Amino acid sequence: MISLRFLALLAVLAFSGQGALAQDRGVIYAGGSVGDGAGGYGGGLISLPGNSLGHGLALRAGVNGGTYRYRTTERIDATYIGAEAALVYQTSGSWGWANIGAGPRFTKTDLDPNDPGNKLQGSRWDVGVQTDGVLGDRWRLGWFGSWGVRNESYMAQLRFTHAVRRQSDTRLGVEATLQGDPTYKRGGLGAYVSTALGGGWTGQLSACPISARRRARCHAVHRRGR
Repeated sequence: MISLRFLALLAVLAFSGQGALAQDRGVIYAGGSVGDGAGGYGGGLISLPGNSLGHGLALRAGVNGGTYRYRTTERIDATYIGAEAALVYQTSGSWGWANIGAGPRFTKTDLDPNDPGNKLQGSRWDVGVQTDGVLGDRWRLGWFGSWGVRNESYMAQLRFTHAVRRQSDTRLGVEATLQGDPTYKRGGLGAYVSTALGGGWTGQLSACPISARRRARCHAVHRRGR
């Protein structure tokens, strides 16, 4: 199965009268995926007063939603929505950049028919811990990690890319993902491409063959925005 993802990032809330780096206060993002389900997400990050993008503290908020299906003794269709917020610490330099944050996370999952063995159904509050960042320039290593403390859900992503065209900031590489919870595990490895779209937007696309291993009761874990 192929999972396709598109992510767009835009630097926003630039303030005049300051240096170029100090002008950037935050980013907004949006994207979606198709594969063993379909989903979308969006959100933004804004630096707190006295801080700037890549330096100091920021607030992040996002929403997501979608559908997926799985099988126990019968096929079960699921619909989910979610929202989260986090306090984020940012750091950056000539080496790259990194973020780490934590905050509340809410999800609501409806199953048809009902699955008593899926503890994630219904409305649930959780604490989410998340980190992302990049190392390097022409050759670049990027990562994303997310952990739900109560739900024990996780997602880890590692990306290795090479800048093939500086003028358009086009990068090619590979991306590996691993996600799951105590009852489900899924991983993938595939090609990745990103390029500047103009107007401050960057488009990213990955195509990953998915392998899955499911134990007694299972469900899909949706990708959260970043």
